Amino acid sequence: MSRKTLINKKMRKTLLLIIIMVSSISLLEAQITKSISGGVKLINSDTRTITLHYVDESPSMDNLSTNANQTGNLAFQLNFRFQDAKDDRNYHFFGEGQGYLGSINGLALNCGILFRGKGKIKIQPEMSGIIGFSQKSIGEIKNNDVYIQVNNTRFKDYTDVQVSLRNIYYGIKLGLSFSVNTGTNSEIGFGVNYQLSAKVGSIVFSGKGQDGKSTSDTEGLGEKNVGFYVDGYKTDKIPYNPDGLELKIFYSF
Repeated sequence: MSRKTLINKKMRKTLLLIIIMVSSISLLEAQITKSISGGVKLINSDTRTITLHYVDESPSMDNLSTNANQTGNLAFQLNFRFQDAKDDRNYHFFGEGQGYLGSINGLALNCGILFRGKGKIKIQPEMSGIIGFSQKSIGEIKNNDVYIQVNNTRFKDYTDVQVSLRNIYYGIKLGLSFSVNTGTNSEIGFGVNYQLSAKVGSIVFSGKGQDGKSTSDTEGLGEKNVGFYVDGYKTDKIPYNPDGLELKIFYSF
């Protein structure tokens, strides 16, 4: 990795932290309005074949594999937002939690700033920093010996282990919304967002541990005992992408 790339990554992380810190401090000091929104997140719909070969870390070093096809191009999202309610300025800070289910599942937190004019109908551009994770199940690997071991985690004898792909991501989200007053302190509206992020992918193994309780462990896509292929090509990039367009309707109160 070049020095320039490292500097750019550090700058992006620093900007994200500044946005989150400034937004959080401002919200703590201000009167708050709340909003709830629902909508859809559009996912890249290209069909791709995913293959995972994994050599586990039990003494027998079992060779385990699973195949899956990418399906679906939609996730349904639910968001809850806190926003400062100062009316003496055109910019406002906000913090928002997001959850989504569908072609991929995930959680995210974003904090940022929006600009809004006066009047009954408002146009509101916004920008925020975001951090979150997305996950997609791709099936299971079957035990063909005594137990399956991932790192130091041993999964219970003769049980199958569920396999998921996970992206941890951070980046920015841009948005534009339109709202109409419905009362003294309430409004409804429609919004569009677009997310761009850097991602770190991993494989999540989950099942019953030796004690019979649910447990999980992860492996990086670049580990020597992991062979991860998309459409026949080895890669360390997960094709399930949480970035892209989001559409929502919201109610503020």
